[in-house]
Amino acid sequence: MRLYQNKGLLSPPERRGRVGYYDAAHRDRLRLIAHLQERGFSLAAIKESLDYWNEGRSLAHLLGINDIAPHLGRKPLRLSADEFAQRYCDADLTQTDIQRAAALGLIELDGTEVVVFNAAFLDIGRDVARLEIPLSEILDEYEYVQAAIGDVAERFRDVFERHFWAPFVERGLPPSAIRSLSSAVRQLTDLASQVVTEELHQRFSAFAEHYLARASAHSSEGSGD
Repeated sequence: MRLYQNKGLLSPPERRGRVGYYDAAHRDRLRLIAHLQERGFSLAAIKESLDYWNEGRSLAHLLGINDIAPHLGRKPLRLSADEFAQRYCDADLTQTDIQRAAALGLIELDGTEVVVFNAAFLDIGRDVARLEIPLSEILDEYEYVQAAIGDVAERFRDVFERHFWAPFVERGLPPSAIRSLSSAVRQLTDLASQVVTEELHQRFSAFAEHYLARASAHSSEGSGD
């Protein structure tokens, strides 16, 4: 325990007098550290990874992919119709769902193949479907989120144009400033992602506490009968 605390991997226990108490968050953190160590991660690598995760940063940012290899993009995932359907084996996948996913830009239909441009969305959809939420409803929510994120992105784009692009144009678009302009784009992207992630976490935590409190109160009432 003390080693993990010294390495910044684990927060100190709550002190009550001379006794330190560890809670569920400490136990979860210890399980995660053990899991990552089993996969070959050093304590330094685990700390760096968790720090980036806590800050809402991406794996690409952690690995420096965008800086070191900006042209290294993910290859689209090509699946047969049967392979694509198997990803949702527990869900009622209809042709209408597939066509709508294509219309939303999540996939592309290329003859008998389904082309997935971002496998992360495919995995997220599968995991949500495992919660027994109908795919049609998942696509409804994705369409709404897509529009909402589009609005957020446009606002940050306006910020970028006012504070970075406009001064760049006024200076005559000097080639020497392109590197700093590119850096500003990346930093603003990371900040926007962190803002959205943090706000979502706070909103979800708030409503989770609300419903769990109601469930706990109901359970207490039932046990008192």
